[in-house]
Amino acid sequence: MSRDQRNDVDRQANGLVLPRPAATPWLAVAGAKGGVGKTTLAVNLALLLQRAGHRTLLVDFDPGCGNVAVHLRLASRRDLDDVANGVCSAHDALVDGPGGIRVLTGRSGATSFASGDRTRIDAALDAIAVLAPAFDVVVCDTGAGIGPATLAVAARADLVLGVTTPDAAALTDTYALCKVLHQTGRELPHLVVNRVQNRDEAMRTAAKLGTVARRFLAADVALCGWVAQDARFVRSIAEQRPLALGTGSSAHDELSGLCAAVLAALPATTRRARPAAMPAAGAVRLRPAVG
Repeated sequence: MSRDQRNDVDRQANGLVLPRPAATPWLAVAGAKGGVGKTTLAVNLALLLQRAGHRTLLVDFDPGCGNVAVHLRLASRRDLDDVANGVCSAHDALVDGPGGIRVLTGRSGATSFASGDRTRIDAALDAIAVLAPAFDVVVCDTGAGIGPATLAVAARADLVLGVTTPDAAALTDTYALCKVLHQTGRELPHLVVNRVQNRDEAMRTAAKLGTVARRFLAADVALCGWVAQDARFVRSIAEQRPLALGTGSSAHDELSGLCAAVLAALPATTRRARPAAMPAAGAVRLRPAVG
């Protein structure tokens, strides 16, 4: 075979090589101050992403205080703490959530994973990475504060949402998260302002944080979206039935807008699930409601 013939064969063979599939994007939902609604937003975003046709894995990466299962009224025999400690695989710890999402729950009151042991944190992240190719997007709820687990998830994520409310303490803590991420070479989180009275309050809140970030970090904070204070939101938490399972409220519309903004900010995702209406909560395995 001549050199030209060999070159022709090589070119034909190269044309048969399939492109590597894009890595599944990770979304980290972080909130430096506790009580800003981080878990509520993570749960609702996961449900809306699935509803839009993206196979979604929701991970409770809040060591020691995981309560995603409480929000969804899910019962699980195994959780992320078991995975981090090598008790079981991540696949064995998966449970079915409403609307077709799969959930890797956390554990409340555990200390082994909450200790900040990097070996356990890395083991959990590696296990999630093994699961990720079976999904279109991974949503990780993180713990309050800027501890080792939260920062590790943020470093792995393709997009970090920084959840705040308009009050000064929440904004101060959100700036602390921005500062730490900036010091580690990460982009600043995309801001979500929760429990606002209206759009103007959200814009003012974002402007305050943006001014400080530009002055002291020479970086901009992008506003990803906001969610207004809504009594139905509060009621949905008490009833352990996320607002995304229903329709017809201003808060639901704002969550949908936030979901669209997240999809625009994430690397391109596929749509391998059939978009569908959410089933009733009774279609999933429930644990008793919190009294």
